[in-house]
Amino acid sequence: MNKQINENHISLLTRAFAKDPMFIHLFSNQKRERQMKSLIRFIIKRNHLLDGLILTDHATKPSYIAIVDRPSNLTNVSIKAKINLNIEMLLLVLKLPFRVLRYLTKYQKVTFSNAPNEPHYYLTMIGVDPSYQGKGIGKKVLKQLDEIAASSPISYSISLDTENQQNVAFYERFGYELRNTTIIDGLSVYCMTKSKESNHYNVT
Repeated sequence: MNKQINENHISLLTRAFAKDPMFIHLFSNQKRERQMKSLIRFIIKRNHLLDGLILTDHATKPSYIAIVDRPSNLTNVSIKAKINLNIEMLLLVLKLPFRVLRYLTKYQKVTFSNAPNEPHYYLTMIGVDPSYQGKGIGKKVLKQLDEIAASSPISYSISLDTENQQNVAFYERFGYELRNTTIIDGLSVYCMTKSKESNHYNVT
């Protein structure tokens, strides 16, 4: 797996999430794009440090990016990776407003408490380039993740969180169930899980 930070991936995710409710909620000033990229860059770096997965179709001209956490926890991470992660978190503090950092802290606590208790894959972000949206790429990525989870030595469940209510019905089509809906600073967050027993597709 390539551990280098790909700026093409960051640019795609910035475009893909330009109208996302959470990003609109967090970033509304003239520094919006720069701050969005800072957060997305941190998410990708965190994924690398924790040995996560990046699902994409191209290094320089990707149509989609999916960031996935593996079913592990911080106890399995090396001391060096933990130190580097703490450094990246400190750097992020210098780049984002306090209210954004406060929201992200609340978000992490809420989504963690609503995630499955057992180890699972976590779909952190999935972004499709606006020019490729509506062409079935989201379905393709979910199927790929489904196959990864089902083919692991131990079959794992998958969880995700979305702030877009329209996405709930989409994910439900692929076997995800709404575990909880919560509100953080006025923004609804939908916590969803696909059990390891339902890692198959009924949608054509």
